[in-house]
Amino acid sequence: MKSNSSGRRLQWGLAFGLGLAVSGEAMAFGHGRAHCGHLVASSSCGGCGGGSMPGGWSGCEVGSGFITREETTYQTVTDTVYDQVPSTRMETRYRTEYRTEQFPVTRTVADQVPTTQMQSRYRTEYRAEQYPVTRTVADQVPTVQMQTRYRTEYRTEQVPVVRNVAEQVPITQMQTRYRTDYQSRNYTVNRPVVETVQVPKVVMVMTPVTTTVNQPRYSTVMKPVTTTTMVTQPYTVNQPVTTTRQVVETLPAPAPAPSGQASPSPQAVGPRQVVRDVTETRTVATTAYRQVPVQSISYVPEQKVDYVPTPVTEMVPQPRTEMVPSTVTRFVSEQATRQVPIIVPEQVPVTILTTRFRQVTDTTTRQVPVNVPEQVPVTVMTTQLRTVTENQTRQVPVTVPEQVSVTVMTTRLRQVTETLTRQVPFSVPEQVPVTTLTTVPRQVTRQVPVTRTVTVPVPAPQPMYASPAPAPAPAPFPAPTPQR
Repeated sequence: MKSNSSGRRLQWGLAFGLGLAVSGEAMAFGHGRAHCGHLVASSSCGGCGGGSMPGGWSGCEVGSGFITREETTYQTVTDTVYDQVPSTRMETRYRTEYRTEQFPVTRTVADQVPTTQMQSRYRTEYRAEQYPVTRTVADQVPTVQMQTRYRTEYRTEQVPVVRNVAEQVPITQMQTRYRTDYQSRNYTVNRPVVETVQVPKVVMVMTPVTTTVNQPRYSTVMKPVTTTTMVTQPYTVNQPVTTTRQVVETLPAPAPAPSGQASPSPQAVGPRQVVRDVTETRTVATTAYRQVPVQSISYVPEQKVDYVPTPVTEMVPQPRTEMVPSTVTRFVSEQATRQVPIIVPEQVPVTILTTRFRQVTDTTTRQVPVNVPEQVPVTVMTTQLRTVTENQTRQVPVTVPEQVSVTVMTTRLRQVTETLTRQVPFSVPEQVPVTTLTTVPRQVTRQVPVTRTVTVPVPAPQPMYASPAPAPAPAPFPAPTPQR
């Protein structure tokens, strides 16, 4: 901008000076310039009377007029320059710090306290009682029986046997065998060439990033839980028991038969005994057990989770591309010669032993088993049943109640206050100097050269015969105003 303004001012100054020069020549007031460079009068000058002087000179002297010349002046120009000035100011910033503080936590603790209670328990006792039992006894009686048994005897007999006999017979056959020959063949081989190439590689750079994370804080809270437990409770039940016993009764003799009927046998005369079964039913007290639900309240510790915002600084990977020299292997094709094996078949006579079979009949002696029956007396134990009545003793259970002192663990709750430590964040202000760039204008003064063309009157030479009157000086032209 400074160079453009200076160039424009110089152009305006030269144009203004050139205009002044042209106007200066036009204002010569009727004078002209001769070929020699002197100013000559083109017309009579009113100032000198217009008379002719001896020697051809007019009243106006030769050389009276104006000449132009260039003058250079320096003008003071003031420019506005803007500078970037650093300024430092103090800013208040807040830094997060953590302090440790103690806070009370009240929790409920369940203690197990032993308590003695009287409970009724039932004890089962057994008492002996006699009762008749009828059972059937099996007796083993020996009995002789005739049984048929078979005895194995062996007899000799002749049996023809046909067997196959193998014989080895030589046979000549033509077999094809393969011979290996080698031929030269050309093939293409890829030879590896190792080159080092710059390859872009993405590298993960770890950048710290601070985020606020809700971290869990665990505490234990006692929660009441109702539990239903099935307790075994005894009770007495009267059950009917049926028993069967044998009773022997004596029956009187029968009355005599009337005339004309058959007389009873001598065995039927007189009293006789009869055995019969008598069924008895009685009630027996029996102890039974049943499950009774009992509800109890217990306190179970339960984990409670509270989330506390906590700043966490994590290293976050960010990709960055770097040029890394890498070794690249490329394959170059080359021609090579190798020996290739070729299998050539050929016929060769070979003698082979072949197995031939023929049948041969032989006579063989063998033992043949023969079963011969025979009668053998055998003593066999036979079972005979008889009824026996016996008295047996059995134990009958009897339930006897009794009071027993039982120690029961009772749950008692108590409040326990504990002091826990936690980290509490707080902000700490601090003054930090911050440097900023401020734009400040300033005035710069410099000298600019200004060239202008001025018209200056030329004094005429003094003649010897007369003293010319001094010509009035032309009015000076106003100085040009420089244009910015």
